[in-house]
Amino acid sequence: MSSSNQSKTTAIETFLASYRVKDVETRIALFADGVVFEDPVGTPPIVGKKAMNDYFVATVASGWDIDLVPKKIMINGNEGVSITEATAGVGGHPPVTSTIVQIFIFDDADKFKGLRVFMDTPPA
Repeated sequence: MSSSNQSKTTAIETFLASYRVKDVETRIALFADGVVFEDPVGTPPIVGKKAMNDYFVATVASGWDIDLVPKKIMINGNEGVSITEATAGVGGHPPVTSTIVQIFIFDDADKFKGLRVFMDTPPA
């Protein structure tokens, strides 16, 4: 694996691990200023690093417990994909586990400039 591919893989792994420990500061540092985030694809995107930070802070504040475990990470050029087992719960309700696919687009500094999330059970 090239050093650039390793850097991208490490960024994705760090992003996923930040959810379990609710580390918004580490997570947001992985994004480029003009990032576009679709979670899930088909919903209005969140645009810009500040908006991303606000979104992540609100998610933590609302009590969500999220664990994202990568099953496979693949890097091709300036894009990466993670097939991820996502377990999420809020407010004492039993957590739900599903498979998500995350497509990461990197800038020249290996920061995320785009992130699209596909779910096997998208919201209605």
